[in-house]
Amino acid sequence: MGNLQNLLDEVDAILTPTDKPNIQKPIAQNEKQDNELINTLIQHFGYDAFREGQQEIIEAILNGENVFAIYPTGHGKSICYQLPALMLPGMTVVVSPLISLMKDQVDALKARGIDSVSLINSTLAWEDYLYEIKRLRADKIKLLYISPERLRSRRFLDLLNTVLISLFVVDEAHCISQWGHDFRPAYLSICDAIETLYPRVIALFTATAPPDIRDDILSNLNISQPRVFIKGIERPNLRLTVLESQDKEQKYSLLEKSLISLEGKGIIYAGRRKDTEAIAKFLQERGYRADYYHAGRDLNDRKRIQDTFFDDTENGLDIVAATNAFGMGIDKNNIRYIIHWTMTGTIEEYCQEIGRAGRDGKDSECILFYLHKDRELHEWFAKESTPDKASLLKLLEALENLKGAGNYRLMSMEELEWRVSFKISKIHVGLTYLEKLGFLKRWHNVPSQLSVRFRTNPNNKKKAQSELYTQLRERRVTDILTFCQDLELSPKWLMEQLDELQNDGYIQYWGKIDLMLIELLQDSELFATISEDQMGLGDYLKSKYSQIDKMVGYALTEGCRMNYIRNYFGETVSEDYRCKTCDKCNPNGELF
Repeated sequence: MGNLQNLLDEVDAILTPTDKPNIQKPIAQNEKQDNELINTLIQHFGYDAFREGQQEIIEAILNGENVFAIYPTGHGKSICYQLPALMLPGMTVVVSPLISLMKDQVDALKARGIDSVSLINSTLAWEDYLYEIKRLRADKIKLLYISPERLRSRRFLDLLNTVLISLFVVDEAHCISQWGHDFRPAYLSICDAIETLYPRVIALFTATAPPDIRDDILSNLNISQPRVFIKGIERPNLRLTVLESQDKEQKYSLLEKSLISLEGKGIIYAGRRKDTEAIAKFLQERGYRADYYHAGRDLNDRKRIQDTFFDDTENGLDIVAATNAFGMGIDKNNIRYIIHWTMTGTIEEYCQEIGRAGRDGKDSECILFYLHKDRELHEWFAKESTPDKASLLKLLEALENLKGAGNYRLMSMEELEWRVSFKISKIHVGLTYLEKLGFLKRWHNVPSQLSVRFRTNPNNKKKAQSELYTQLRERRVTDILTFCQDLELSPKWLMEQLDELQNDGYIQYWGKIDLMLIELLQDSELFATISEDQMGLGDYLKSKYSQIDKMVGYALTEGCRMNYIRNYFGETVSEDYRCKTCDKCNPNGELF
């Protein structure tokens, strides 16, 4: 089932930017070392030493062991798979959820003279796509970055199966867990991909995965127990502070007082969109260069705000008040403070968000304004997104009644929302339950219409594909569902054949990727016979409340705050451990 806070319409999912080892010390070219790993590090990355824990992970991978690394943001997780990728035979596949960050890594590697790296995704121009496929077939790629959606293509998996895959990497692995804070349905395809590709080594990386989430990830992937590496999320340059407030008015007073002693750029995270707007207005009235950001703003406005926040001139923004929609791609190294106006719903979310501060290694502040009433917001989100049996039955019946082709239905989430009158968050949770129970299967990012450009006639292909090519030529711009109905085709089969024709260079197709394809596996009559206990509907709410309790515990702890967080993530910490940087360990460093 899962902690599906990321599906709530008011709190948008965050991706932790892929970490870069950006504060390791470059070395003089004439320095040499005997160790093969060090020599490879010097040759390709220009560093003379590994950070703590990096070499152990790399050695385990090279020794053929599966690994699961929980390392903090900014600790250089990427080198842990990039370096062995260059040393192992065959190819390394890296599955990552954010295209822009994959591109950053690919560009950085190419800038270092590493040309055997590739990124294959929907943003590639046609000629570039064919070029990368040609390189893949010619075994000229050592390190391949792809999105999880790419693994849903059987044709693409067949293509990967033609080369030796020595290492299969899952970045942001917490996205696999349906109990995690950033669950992504496309990540469920990774299990099928692993079974198909049978890579020699599997490596999982994340900054946020407590023991129960790790267990769920391994259960979903069905792989042998890996070696687990945990590096404390502690970063000595981050100061953790909690300031209690009695009401919202006192939060404004705390904010004004805090900003007097804070310098540089900062982000203020709030749980509601309306709060971000009010905070930005409050700051603007006091002369701060501030604006607000949430998923409800126009796309151009969001781009403008992000660009001006990254602008360090006098024309740039100093403060952005935002929901956690302001997370993807926020890889700015000189953010001096993160303020949480609203408590997050999980420790994982909190650690991801404060992890955006101080990536340059300089001192930075992480302040939480704790108001006990804020937990009610997260409890309300959880209740609103939790379906009961009646709502699941209504959702399944609505899918059955949609126009479709055979057992397939193609629809937008907005259409489904209109038909069942549920919030989008509740629909996402409901679909997850129905898929886990075996009543349906989902495919995401399907185009509503296709535009096709034709190249070479596939006369030498199978009869079905040649006939499909002919039908596509006759129709030109195609509505997928109508096309399938007229020709009595499976939409899933159609998408697979289109991929194959495109991969072989016979056509190029594109369209706005805006729909979800659902295959109905069981009907609503069977669903009506299942009890709520059998469905496990109470598990989600119980798990969510437990996570909220843990976040409240962090705010109210009398002990070391970093010790609390490290214990949460399953680290072994001595009883006398003190971080020396939080407000409990170093009260003399308090802001006021």
